[in-house]
Amino acid sequence: MSKAGLGLSDLSIAPRKAERPSEPSPSATPPVSAPVETGATSMLPKPSEKQRRETAETRAIAQEDARYSLKNLKRSKQRNVKFFVNIALDYELKARLQRAATENDLKMTAVVKAALDYYLKENDY
Repeated sequence: MSKAGLGLSDLSIAPRKAERPSEPSPSATPPVSAPVETGATSMLPKPSEKQRRETAETRAIAQEDARYSLKNLKRSKQRNVKFFVNIALDYELKARLQRAATENDLKMTAVVKAALDYYLKENDY
C-alpha cells in the first residue's frame, strides 16, 4: 500500500484577512467580546468597596453559623455515647445471668442494666 501524495493544490485554503485600519469606521460593528454598554451603565455592575466588604462579611457569617451548627450537631451525637463496664463474674453468677436472659428472651446486657438500675434506685442514686 502506498500513500497518495497530497499537495497544497488539493486543500482549500481561506484567503488572509485584510489588515485592520488604525481607526474603526463608524459603520463597523463592535467586536463580540467587548462589553456592550447601554447609556452610562454597563451590563455587569461593578460593586463598590463597601458593597464588596458587606458581601464578604455576610458570606463569612453564614459560613461561621454553618460551622457552629455542625459542631453542635456532633456534640449532641457524642452525648448519646455508650459507656462500657467490664465485670469479672464467677461461673455460677454468669450461668444464672444466662439462664435469666434466655428464660425472659432478653440479652444479658439488658438484664444487667435492669439490675444495676434497680440497685441504684433502691439506694437513692
